[in-house]
Amino acid sequence: MIHEIRNRIVRDATTEDKERHRVIRDEIEQELPSLKEWARAAAARRPDRVAVGTVFTAKETDVVQAIDDYAVSHSLADRGAVVREALARLLGVEIASH
Repeated sequence: MIHEIRNRIVRDATTEDKERHRVIRDEIEQELPSLKEWARAAAARRPDRVAVGTVFTAKETDVVQAIDDYAVSHSLADRGAVVREALARLLGVEIASH
């Protein structure tokens, strides 16, 4: 898998950006009940797996960047792989390789 390191450009949102973001948030909010239903159905089809969701705030973007950097430097497939490895080390348990 090819890993890509991106540099973010930080700037203030324009009025148009803010409106577009508001529309996207509204659409997501309207779709949320059906997304939750889909997620529950998908989880029911895979009883051998347990989903754990995490949301980081804007103030925690350095954590997300650190996770991405770790994934790249250790040839891990994605953020989930980093979290699984970190938790396994923290909790002292072995996990299956993906």
